[in-house]
Amino acid sequence: MGWRQALRRVGVLALTCLVLGGWPSAAGAADTVAFTITDQRITESSGLARDTAANIYWTVNDSGDTGVAYGITPKGKVSGTLNFRAEPRDVEAVSEVNDRLYVGDIGDNGAERDMVTVYYFNSPRANGLTVTYKSWDFRYPDGAHDAETLLVNSAGRLFIVTKDTKGAIYAAPKEPKTSGVNKLTKVGDAPAGVTDGVFLPGDQQIALLRGIAVDVIDAKTYQTVASAAVPKQPQAESLAVSLDEKSLLVGSEGKKSKVYAMPVPGTETPSPSPTPSQTSDSDGQDVPDEEPDATTGQSRQGTFLALGLAAFAAVVAGLVVGFARRG
Repeated sequence: MGWRQALRRVGVLALTCLVLGGWPSAAGAADTVAFTITDQRITESSGLARDTAANIYWTVNDSGDTGVAYGITPKGKVSGTLNFRAEPRDVEAVSEVNDRLYVGDIGDNGAERDMVTVYYFNSPRANGLTVTYKSWDFRYPDGAHDAETLLVNSAGRLFIVTKDTKGAIYAAPKEPKTSGVNKLTKVGDAPAGVTDGVFLPGDQQIALLRGIAVDVIDAKTYQTVASAAVPKQPQAESLAVSLDEKSLLVGSEGKKSKVYAMPVPGTETPSPSPTPSQTSDSDGQDVPDEEPDATTGQSRQGTFLALGLAAFAAVVAGLVVGFARRG
């Protein structure tokens, strides 16, 4: 190959990169690991909830464990447990709202349970003690369903999201009875295969985890308003709002499972701020500015590299044209 032909090929590659919008990168940005759950007792973390009063997260094991919830520090260490004398069948979800902890015994892989149960504890503490509990029993209006998602809004209203191929959202009565069985009411459709979810701050939207992605839906219409892929994991099972409300946390089953932080879908590129301290979303609700994350410097370096490569490509393209004319 002659030097002119080689130079022409380099110029074509440079021009192609310019047209496509940049030079191929060697590696993408790394996923952000918030913490790793290393405690040997937690082998199937199947739910995650923040407790701002205690500055911890709560998690529970999937089916097979006893009545226990684990308190986890922001660094992933177990600070203690909350134990209760019950024999749950298939615990799949946990939530904490207004200093009340909810544990959802709502799993039903064979869709054969006559009812499901939600245990709740006022002023929960991860101190290793065995405490008394109260519970509600619920029944679906249209037969048994498998579910792994328990939603609780700031008013304490409970919702269960099924894991069916045609998912649905069921609302509990505003004031469930501790005696007898409470009837659930279907209020909307949901994506298929939802494994966890949480009301976002303000109760206007709900985030739902469905394996490879998080969908944000409107809390009144239940229509999807935004979606985003989750970091790659063995089996994404748990979803929570971070203690500082700046991100979503996505956890997986398995030993030594990693919990990843990701932006709330739809907030990755905030609009210009009317004030230095806050921005407004499309509904006029004030939302906090996001702090620069650990990848900000990498993004800037990537931008400078792209600009440098673009300039190099332009120079090469000019040389190609010049040599071609001389030839």
